[in-house]
Amino acid sequence: MEIHYNVYGCFREPADDIALAKQAVESGFEGIWIGDHFLPWIESRPYTHHVFPWFGALMNEVPDVPVGTSVTCPMLRYRPPLLAQAIATLDNMYPGRFNLGIGVGEALNEAHFIDEWPDWGTRASMMIETIELFRELWDSSEYISFDGDHFQYDGIKLHTEPKTRLSIHWAGWGPTSCELAGKYADHLITAASPTQIRDNIIPPYRTGLSEAGRNLSDVDVTTEVGVNIGDPDDLVADIRERRELVPHGELDNADPRSIQAIADEELATMSDEEICEEHNITDDPQEVVELLKSYEQAGVTRVLVGSNCGDPYQTITKMENHVLPEFK
Repeated sequence: MEIHYNVYGCFREPADDIALAKQAVESGFEGIWIGDHFLPWIESRPYTHHVFPWFGALMNEVPDVPVGTSVTCPMLRYRPPLLAQAIATLDNMYPGRFNLGIGVGEALNEAHFIDEWPDWGTRASMMIETIELFRELWDSSEYISFDGDHFQYDGIKLHTEPKTRLSIHWAGWGPTSCELAGKYADHLITAASPTQIRDNIIPPYRTGLSEAGRNLSDVDVTTEVGVNIGDPDDLVADIRERRELVPHGELDNADPRSIQAIADEELATMSDEEICEEHNITDDPQEVVELLKSYEQAGVTRVLVGSNCGDPYQTITKMENHVLPEFK
């Protein structure tokens, strides 16, 4: 199982995230990923970078390792051909390193740029069509026309072409989404517990793969995992002070201030022990080893580790010395 680092893209200035990424790679992490937000999940998070210029700087400063989005919505606020062009440009400059993690979008990032917020099924249909359009643009040296249910283009072409076949990772949680990931994308990306991945995510994903004539051994299963190593009392206090909690079930809420209010209410009811469990806060690196091994046993092939409280450099150092050697 590969262990990559997730800078998140919402806690530090863009240059500081690149410095953090460099340290993570020097410490033994095997890749760098970032979320793609226009607005943050909660108002207390101070930054949301535009990730595509950021990737250009990152890939120049941090050579060799793979990088990716976890995740971006490839339509709605983006025009798919322009996003395809940006990604092709990155691959032309840094061949074979970019991984496109995609999801059907959250209202806080997308709804401000469209007239009406579509339901999940419509967004999933749009994303399938976007994947088809991406592949046509990336694979063709000729002008193409595209006549889909959601997107129509005539006479378009990428003159700066990608140099390798780009990998697309579909963000899946529910059974339908995971099945579609198997049918239409190269790989699966998620954010779930080992039990949820084993029991609820892998089975429908395997079904989708079978429908596409593929096997689980052909693909990667990637998941985000928050890890915070340090003094639990200090880290819990930091979570409370920074109001750092993303409540579940707010995908259709377009206002991070409203989501923050919900988070504040939930956080006020949580015990310190519940906060530690929610954010994987520990002072014992062996607990992280056991957590990551449980993901590996559930069928995960790559974890994206990130820290959302305390000093992320401390967690990176502890993982370098005590956790990463267990997975070499």
